[in-house]
Amino acid sequence: MNTVEKDRMMTEAKMQTAALKKINVWKKLAILVSTIGVAMAYGGLSGTPSRLFPSISGILLIITGFAAAVVFNLGIKNGRRNVEKIIRAIDEGRKI
Repeated sequence: MNTVEKDRMMTEAKMQTAALKKINVWKKLAILVSTIGVAMAYGGLSGTPSRLFPSISGILLIITGFAAAVVFNLGIKNGRRNVEKIIRAIDEGRKI
């Protein structure tokens, strides 16, 4: 492997690491949405039955936020594995 290929692979690893940081921010936002959903559901369910809208909206936010966080977490896990694979390939001097 020549230096041009190594530089290209190192640049790719850096770009993927930056993308993983952005995905991590999105994961935190999804967890925040889920937490807001918990507060809304609790507020809606602890009151009278006339507060049906906040409780249903809260439950939907919990489900949506949790599902998004799971998907983002899977992307982060697979992305880290890919960056490690690129770095190992650079260290061993082989192509991916």
